Amino acid sequence: MRNRIIAVCGLVVLAFVLGTRAGRVQVKSRESVGHQVVRLWDAPRSRRRRRKAATRAAKKAKKALRDFRG
Repeated sequence: MRNRIIAVCGLVVLAFVLGTRAGRVQVKSRESVGHQVVRLWDAPRSRRRRRKAATRAAKKAKKALRDFRG
């Protein structure tokens, strides 16, 4: 029983350490964070996602308005 508790605690600590390292933002040495944000905003994939999200939101708003008006 004691060995199982130690093993589970070890796994929890390992998962915590790996999880905190995986969530860190990788900043290139010569690139500012502001420049990275601009680069991300201008990326084709993010543009497509923003366009899809805007279209989806517009459809839901129209549907909500229709339902509200009855």
